[in-house]
Amino acid sequence: METYLNGSYAERAVWRSDHKEAFFFNYMIVFSLFIVFLGIFNRYFVSFVVTNALVVTLAVFSYYKFSFLGEFLYPWDLLLYNNVLNLLPNLYETINLTQVILVFGLIVAVIVAISVFLFIKKPKRWIRLNPWVRMLFIGLGAAYLSIFVFYRSIPEVESTLKDVDINNLTFDQERNYKTNGFLLTFMLNMQSAIVLPPSGYNEKNVMDIVDNLTKVEPQSNSTAKQDPNIIFIMSESFWDPTSIEGLSFNEDPMPNVRAQQDGHILAPAFGGGTSNVEFEALTGFTNMFLPPGSVPYQQYIKSEIPAMPNYLASLGYETTAIHPYPKWFWNREEVYKHIGFDEFIDIDGFTDPVYRGPYVSDQQVTDTIIEQTEANEDPSFIYAITMQNHTSYNVDKYPDFTVETQTPPAVDPVFNLLLRSYTQGVADADAAFKSLIDYYETSDEPTIVVFFGDHLPAIGNDYKLFKQAGYVPRGAGDVNWSLEDQKKMRSTPLAIWNNYGTEVPDLGTISPSFLAPTVFDLAGIEQPLYHAVLENFQAEMPGYTNEVKIDADGELYKVTPDKVETTKQQYEMIQYDLLFGDQYSLEKLFGN
Repeated sequence: METYLNGSYAERAVWRSDHKEAFFFNYMIVFSLFIVFLGIFNRYFVSFVVTNALVVTLAVFSYYKFSFLGEFLYPWDLLLYNNVLNLLPNLYETINLTQVILVFGLIVAVIVAISVFLFIKKPKRWIRLNPWVRMLFIGLGAAYLSIFVFYRSIPEVESTLKDVDINNLTFDQERNYKTNGFLLTFMLNMQSAIVLPPSGYNEKNVMDIVDNLTKVEPQSNSTAKQDPNIIFIMSESFWDPTSIEGLSFNEDPMPNVRAQQDGHILAPAFGGGTSNVEFEALTGFTNMFLPPGSVPYQQYIKSEIPAMPNYLASLGYETTAIHPYPKWFWNREEVYKHIGFDEFIDIDGFTDPVYRGPYVSDQQVTDTIIEQTEANEDPSFIYAITMQNHTSYNVDKYPDFTVETQTPPAVDPVFNLLLRSYTQGVADADAAFKSLIDYYETSDEPTIVVFFGDHLPAIGNDYKLFKQAGYVPRGAGDVNWSLEDQKKMRSTPLAIWNNYGTEVPDLGTISPSFLAPTVFDLAGIEQPLYHAVLENFQAEMPGYTNEVKIDADGELYKVTPDKVETTKQQYEMIQYDLLFGDQYSLEKLFGN
């Protein structure tokens, strides 16, 4: 199975030798499944077939998912059966789907034929267990499997796994699967699909928190004469490459964003996980209250939840999401329905789009934003996610370059070529941003534009460019990084601009969760009571990620400090209520 998923028996033989504990745990997971089924069916052959069928099916799904999306199978993928249906036409172009169906059909036919033979002939059982032994088998097998599913919740298990070099590398799932093996990693990821209520969650405690909130009143003295258009641009991998000392550029790649910059976004991810950044920006929720490795868009948003789009829609806004990529990616098609977007313009919604490299250009996205606001009679809320500067940063990504870069001698020369491709994408995004504000500068419609990068780019495995250039310390992963290093590797530029003269304050470094109150304030829009929850927490800890936390004085923390604990518990209780619970607080927090 490992050879099938990774393509090389020799490579997995080395893995088996170097990671004996991981190999043993993967083997024991299969064996535990077998004894559970043996306890259930009390038939050796049936248990053997069911165990192998289950494991092989998971492996096959993982193989084709990785072939198409570059990701292994996650436990929460099993809940996304609609995505599989949407993916089939694309998969058909990539794999011989007819052959796969025939193979599966043959396997099923063989199993059915053998089962019918056994039923008719009724051969003597190879094994017969009494009820107590069967119960013991089920209990032992389930207990062993539950160790990996609930490893964070069982005392000493996580530390014991770390002692034998088993770590759930949620920040890099590809490395996670290759290091720990498919089945072990799949089991370790299961806890991310389970969210337990915080201590004391009930209607009384939730409403006590709500009753003590004070509604946020606008402080910005917005000069907009009517509700302004609100445009969010989450720019793919947008970051300031000139922040690495020793790199040189023939020109500033981002002069326009730099001129308008008001702070930084503290991204909850590095090099990927765009939807998790988007989740925070659109809902005001934080990934910190979810299991590590979670992908809320894929796992948790299965019905309507409160978010910026549906609140603005209730105020008369026309809400539109724009992303020049297939709508099934990150489960956006379903999620956007649940959070209140009236329209989603994905790649199929663009007519003859202009490409820059392998993806639709940032300028094309800008043009589409302008077309959309011009077409709408009511004020527009637009959330646009660009795609042009997505990895990979191949040498030949663009047919021409306006930027030139130079890395220091200590950096492998190949990274200079990759950096040039990346920086060209930054320059193009900056130019598209300028064309957007130039357009609205002369528009009669009041408009506010929020531009930020979703995360830093992944240039080289294991942060190689950043380490070779001395931006962060060397060593495996981020083991040698300080909290300041963690902050640098998660901070992307944030620029907020408007055409009606309202001054934008210096925002410092903030999590995406806190964008909505700031933007509503600048727009002069009535804020929901929920924003009081966000502002209370932001006043104490404006930057909040798993790797680094930033308090109001700019102090950095790895663990949430005690002084913030009370406000954190209130925030967590409200988030659980709105996202997973009974939504006791919904009407009061979001009623107009």
